[in-house]
Amino acid sequence: MSRLPRTFRNGAYPVLGWTSMLVALCCLSGAWAVRGNVDDGFIFVPLSILAVLVCWRGYVRPRIVADVEGVTIVNVLTTHVVPWSDIERFQAFDLLTVFLLPERGGRIAVWAVQAANLARLAGRRSKADDVADELNALLRAANGSAGPA
Repeated sequence: MSRLPRTFRNGAYPVLGWTSMLVALCCLSGAWAVRGNVDDGFIFVPLSILAVLVCWRGYVRPRIVADVEGVTIVNVLTTHVVPWSDIERFQAFDLLTVFLLPERGGRIAVWAVQAANLARLAGRRSKADDVADELNALLRAANGSAGPA
């Protein structure tokens, strides 16, 4: 638990997000420059803002952060803060999935950690499997240290 907080995400997503933002902004500003009409700003400025927001929320922002109290799951549209005591286990399917205790209900898919389809097809482990194993180890450590004082 001394290595906390730990952040897990697909390493390619932030790179893809920032790159997509730059490309979208360059394309939009280039299109605006070609049109040469300042009055077209009412359409290009909102489109630029929309492109940045979509790239930010879809690629740069998603992550799962494990700290001493529990995990914070930041998905595209929602954020969940879940204490270790409410978590049953972590498992990697197509997405990393957090299974909550039955009385807490349901499960939460973590968009930031996805299994690689090629690894699955080849019968190999993916990074999502490694992340699930590490989070399960942190869960066991948190539950073991949560005993009576």
